[in-house]
Amino acid sequence: MTKTPLRKMKEYDLVSLRSFVAVVETGSFYNASVQMETSSASISRRVSSLENALGVHLLNRTTRQLELTTAGQQFFQDIKEILESFEQAEERLSSIQETLSGVIRIAAPMTFGIRKLSPLLPAFMNKYPQIMIQLQLEDRISDLVGEGLDLSLRIGELQDSTLVSTRITELPRLYCASPEYLKKYGTPQAPSDLKGHRCLRYSYLTARSEWGITEGGELPDMHFPLFAGNGEVLREAAIQGIGITMLPWFIVENAIHAGILVPVLQPYAPPPLPLSIVRPTRRYTPLRVTTLMEWLRGALFTTGNYKPPGKPGGL
Repeated sequence: MTKTPLRKMKEYDLVSLRSFVAVVETGSFYNASVQMETSSASISRRVSSLENALGVHLLNRTTRQLELTTAGQQFFQDIKEILESFEQAEERLSSIQETLSGVIRIAAPMTFGIRKLSPLLPAFMNKYPQIMIQLQLEDRISDLVGEGLDLSLRIGELQDSTLVSTRITELPRLYCASPEYLKKYGTPQAPSDLKGHRCLRYSYLTARSEWGITEGGELPDMHFPLFAGNGEVLREAAIQGIGITMLPWFIVENAIHAGILVPVLQPYAPPPLPLSIVRPTRRYTPLRVTTLMEWLRGALFTTGNYKPPGKPGGL
């Protein structure tokens, strides 16, 4: 009986496979080099070496873009599943040996971080005293890979498909103004009543997405005396009677309860914003980070459960 000869495995390493997958997922050799903390030339050499070992072209390279070949598409799908299995195995093994210690780098929006996140973190740190937190608060979208962040809290719909996201809750939004402003300019009962009103705009939203609340999304003829990229600024301007603003409930809840801001146009409130935890994909996640993620999910789950008081439509 003749024996079937064993097929010799092609000679390439795990790093080359991960480099190839990183190039495909990030769209360029440069982005892959940032993700893998090496040079673009090194990534290119690894992919070329992989192609030579396989005897096929995986990528068509041009000066403007990269494109998978037919063979590359199939190989990418197969290898991606294998690498994910490797990562899961590594995580299970590491979780057995790892202690809850080390640094966690987390980013969050400025106002949300101050008002909602910072009061919660001390309880986590008291429970796990060997963990150190580096908290980065800013209103721009952080580059998790480029800045070496372990996770980030994001408000709004996510655009980056290379990140792993876990939705925690939804944050209601509302239109509001000070009693003094409403006494002077009148309380709008319908979107058409906003004509001539002074409205305060958030810089990172378009006027249509923020104020296009009429049927069909048409913009009323409004005046915008203030643009700001921070909700605290808009809230304080509204309290001082500068105009009507639209903000998440967590920013204005104290002012609403104190009566220094009043909800308006409640039947036309914009849809709530999702609150999510995001982390870099295709990278081992330490136990300390997954522990914080689970803790935040529980601690922040009720953040979106607040319901603004007041009668629908105005005062």
